[in-house]
Amino acid sequence: MQLLAGTSEGPVLIVHGGAPSRILEPEKVLSAARSLEAIAEKCFRELTPRSACEVVVCALEALELDPQFNAGRGGSIQSDGEIRVSAAVMDGSRQSFSGVINALCVKHPSVIALSLQERRSRVISQPGVQALARELNLPEEDLATPEQLETFRHRKEVGGFDTVGCVVRNGRGQLAAGTSTGGRSFEFPGRVSDSATVAGNYASEFVAVSATGIGEEIVDDALAARLETRCRDGMPLEQAARRCFDEAVARGRTYGWIALHRNGDWVSAHTTPTMSFCVRSEKGTLASSAPPSQPGR
Repeated sequence: MQLLAGTSEGPVLIVHGGAPSRILEPEKVLSAARSLEAIAEKCFRELTPRSACEVVVCALEALELDPQFNAGRGGSIQSDGEIRVSAAVMDGSRQSFSGVINALCVKHPSVIALSLQERRSRVISQPGVQALARELNLPEEDLATPEQLETFRHRKEVGGFDTVGCVVRNGRGQLAAGTSTGGRSFEFPGRVSDSATVAGNYASEFVAVSATGIGEEIVDDALAARLETRCRDGMPLEQAARRCFDEAVARGRTYGWIALHRNGDWVSAHTTPTMSFCVRSEKGTLASSAPPSQPGR
């Protein structure tokens, strides 16, 4: 369990790679931290020429390509042998949410979620997801890795990271949040997690939040929207996050989140043994989940 907080002037980007409920091998923790640092460095450079939402999706696309994270390629195999992925994007300046639920054979659900920002129907599931994927020329792909197929045959879960996400504050102080997930191993087909809901992903003019962990618990606590409301009502981000954190611990919750305030304050929190994350600003990496003996600077 941990809650870290800080502040930074100017643009800020935070990425997370999930908050697994089990203790992972040190090499997996280090590998995830290194990947997040590289993604944060690359996508931070896009904050000047691109919109906040586009930069969020830049990060999500990179995470969806990395099979060590549970999003896009390498998403969790459900009980019927299929991988269904979900994602959401929220533009804080417009307070506009868009999401994709249970897409099949789509490597980048975040790209579809971003495209829905400009449509009247902004949260879609099947069969609309596949139709829109074809419209956007996104190829159908097999998302399962050989490791996942092997463990699925033996009815074992892959021990890795969880739902991924990104929050950004651009140079104009505008906020955006994005979250992408491959669901949960062996889950009942059709389950809807928190990632494509305002409980797991939320942004306004005040704060941007992306959550990860057990989706039902995040939904039960309306985590992202609850944290945003406390900040909207005037509570400082660290104080609002501490209250959410204490409530989660008291309830025995298993989740984590990243959050970024319009004033540059940021928070990374989790009730799980670990959560991979990286905070990036113009000064470089401000904080990272890289082990202390392997500094991520």
